[in-house]
Amino acid sequence: MSVRLRNDAIYPTGDEATLTASLVLSAAAEPTQSAMSKPVVFVIGATGSVGSATVKTLSAKYADKVEIRTGVRNPKKAGELKSLAGVTVVKAEMGSTELETTLRGVNTLFIVTPGVENRAELAIATATSAKKAGVKYLVVVSVLTADNLDTIFGRQLHKLETEVKALGVAYTILRLPFFVDNAWAFKDTIKGAGAMYNPVDPTKPLSPVVVADVGNAAAAVLADSATHANKTYIIISDRHTYGDMAAAFGEALGKTVTYNRVTYDDAKKAFMGMGFPEWQVHGIMELFKLMDAGDPVISTTDVGDYQKITGETPTSLKTWVAQVKAGFE
Repeated sequence: MSVRLRNDAIYPTGDEATLTASLVLSAAAEPTQSAMSKPVVFVIGATGSVGSATVKTLSAKYADKVEIRTGVRNPKKAGELKSLAGVTVVKAEMGSTELETTLRGVNTLFIVTPGVENRAELAIATATSAKKAGVKYLVVVSVLTADNLDTIFGRQLHKLETEVKALGVAYTILRLPFFVDNAWAFKDTIKGAGAMYNPVDPTKPLSPVVVADVGNAAAAVLADSATHANKTYIIISDRHTYGDMAAAFGEALGKTVTYNRVTYDDAKKAFMGMGFPEWQVHGIMELFKLMDAGDPVISTTDVGDYQKITGETPTSLKTWVAQVKAGFE
């Protein structure tokens, strides 16, 4: 059985996951006079899937409007980011005591919440340093279930949202669900056996988001943060079932793709076997069970926030599958 989620800050995964400047600055570097002519947007957690997608969109669409800085733990490993037009790579670590210096001169900070157990504390420390540095706007990744305190992820991110709002700095919260891109977990079994394995009822709807859509929405907010101050958005791309996903892959690949429901115990063992920490596996199982229970937050149909922010239609499941089908053949 192959079951794997990719998640950048959350269910998001937090696996938070994979995916991502022409100049590397030291933490104490001051912006040049030319850079000061544009507002500075800083993305911390820039080498994960959400951070990377956001920086790519900022570079492609808004480099003439904002100065783009990306914070990474090891700038030497940020080759993809360095290749993007208008992007500057900066050494920065979530929760570091040096951030107050690093973030001086920054107008808007995007905190791509990490996928570690103390992520709320790290993100809160980062937001606090940003306030001390004079950052005017905070954009923070949260989860769709942040109001559900009966869940691990909900408790973590509810705490983060509460603390960010209490700082007295203008903010935007981006609540994200599962990623459609987590379907890459099924690549080997779809290619080899025409099969998907998961514990969720294939008839129960969920409302995930395509990572590229997250980057598109986040970049739009960062480029015009004042318009979105003190707002909380839910970013989803489409509403479908896992049965719909199997059918979409079957149609795109021209073969039968079956969905095979496994037990929660087997799913948990599979995740643990792939190295996921136990706390995160429990959180993922909680979300799967909410899907099975038909939780309305998990299966929302409202894509209005994405359209409001970007002026675009989000990526449908069939469109995403068509874009990636070569990797599943």
